[in-house]
Amino acid sequence: MRPIASVFCLFTILISTAQDITYELDLSNIHHHELKVKATFTEVSGETLTINMPNSSPGRYALHNFAKNVYEEQAFDASGNELTITRHTPYQWEIPVQDGTAVFEYTIYGDRADGTYLGIDAKKLHMNMPATFAYGAGLDDRKIKLIIPIKKDWSVATQLVKETETTYTAPNYYYFYDSPTMVGNIDWREWQVGDQTIQIAMMHEGTEEELNDYTDWVKKVVEEQRSIFGELPTFDYGRYTFLIAYNPWVNGDGMEHRNSTICTSTGSLKENADRLIGTVSHEFFHAWNIERIRPKSLEPFDFDNANLSEALWFGEGFTSYFDDLTLTRAKIYKPEQYVKSLIGGLNYVLNNPGREFRGPMQMSYNATFVDAGTANDPTNYSNNFVSYYSYGSVIGLGLDLTLRSEFNKTLDEFMQKVWEQYGKPEIPYTMDDLQDVLAQLTNQKFAESFFTDQIKGSKLPEFDDLFEEFGIKMSLQSPNSAYFANPKINDNNQVQSTVIRGTAFYEAGIEKGDEIISLNGTTINTTADLNSEINKLEIGKTYTIEYEQIGVKKSGSFTARQDPRIALSYIDDEKLSKKVVKRRNAWLEIE
Repeated sequence: MRPIASVFCLFTILISTAQDITYELDLSNIHHHELKVKATFTEVSGETLTINMPNSSPGRYALHNFAKNVYEEQAFDASGNELTITRHTPYQWEIPVQDGTAVFEYTIYGDRADGTYLGIDAKKLHMNMPATFAYGAGLDDRKIKLIIPIKKDWSVATQLVKETETTYTAPNYYYFYDSPTMVGNIDWREWQVGDQTIQIAMMHEGTEEELNDYTDWVKKVVEEQRSIFGELPTFDYGRYTFLIAYNPWVNGDGMEHRNSTICTSTGSLKENADRLIGTVSHEFFHAWNIERIRPKSLEPFDFDNANLSEALWFGEGFTSYFDDLTLTRAKIYKPEQYVKSLIGGLNYVLNNPGREFRGPMQMSYNATFVDAGTANDPTNYSNNFVSYYSYGSVIGLGLDLTLRSEFNKTLDEFMQKVWEQYGKPEIPYTMDDLQDVLAQLTNQKFAESFFTDQIKGSKLPEFDDLFEEFGIKMSLQSPNSAYFANPKINDNNQVQSTVIRGTAFYEAGIEKGDEIISLNGTTINTTADLNSEINKLEIGKTYTIEYEQIGVKKSGSFTARQDPRIALSYIDDEKLSKKVVKRRNAWLEIE
């Protein structure tokens, strides 16, 4: 099928004279995670209608084979007479059309409530639409009507338009598939920001007081991110909804949508609120960055095939940079806590051998394999892949600190310019467009160098110098230790994880599963033994290690090199110049 028509053609779709497509749900067997769906198509031209099940879901880039959970397919005419179905592909059925009408009924199984799949049970309907609803080919621009029978004490949370207590609509398939819907016993909170409504629809096991406190945090996130861009997006139908499920019956996830987000976790508000709010912050930032500031490579999104984009280092990575920064500026995280949180991502990116193979644009291309992508065969991603989330976040950090220290500008200003020129008018951008905006903020030479070196290439800024300008000291975590990347061995002395390029094990020829016998002549029996011997090594000296590989005893050698992993220290104000304190305070919005 051609990519489904863009949601931006809203007015044209709403005045269409074509009949609605109606989906009706039967909840009689949800105790067994089964949902019965009846889809009715009217005013269909031709003798047959092709029915497809999507393979992709908005915000996810892997193929999911949603049709695998579809069964009990039946087709009927308008009078209820059963018709013969022809199965053309694993994802496609062909049904006869009688007098312009075709009815397709099926059962779908769903037992995973998260940001992609379908989760149904006695407590809820957790519907991601591509995982739940088959579509009629060629009917992309029809209005969609969804009928949901409501059980006692249940309500419906969705960015779909409510027409009656049981009927919800979307202007077309694109908007419908981008509209996750949560049905169950939901707690609601809402408030106004200007003339728009912000809602929290939460299924949780906590108290009213815990939800009230969490709502205060969410309000701070909304306000802080609004200040970054200068305004909220204009949400369709004047409403944005946080669809949140924090309970033992879901799987952890977060997924952005045009006028809503879905955030799930087995954690609780009582124990995990400070961690859960990070996902809320990340997903709401997407209301600007990736939902409206949208790469041309993802517009329109193809629900049938894998979607390839070079821009996820920006769409996901820069969003990852701003999520915790938002929480710090909103006084939810302390500045010292925020700086400490940067260490893990920096070490992951700075010391990742994957940067030898690809820069952030190329890493973005691998999304289809790593973003909820599954495969039976092992990969070597520990050595050849850097997550575009972390990679982009580190690049965003470096760019923000560089703009502030060298140009008296900020990454906030860059995002505002991208918003004004591409997001607000909803003009899909290219890499050249982003480079041009950066040149407007700085100069052509800097912008070209940044994109050549750090985006197309894999160079990173000198963070030690940058951090010094903001009162943060960067130092080695273990200045006298050789680099082994925290190897662990099991009770059989076997290496448990992929051996990382650049480490002593890799240089000595050791692979995952090999049995370590001795290091520098000392017998190794436990991980503690191994770490004890590592701590005795001298940087620059060569050592031998004995191991068994696939039943063959081997001996390898390596030269101990300095562990490159870093630590960050937040320096007290009184030890810094007023200029540095002022610059840091502006960055973190410390009053």
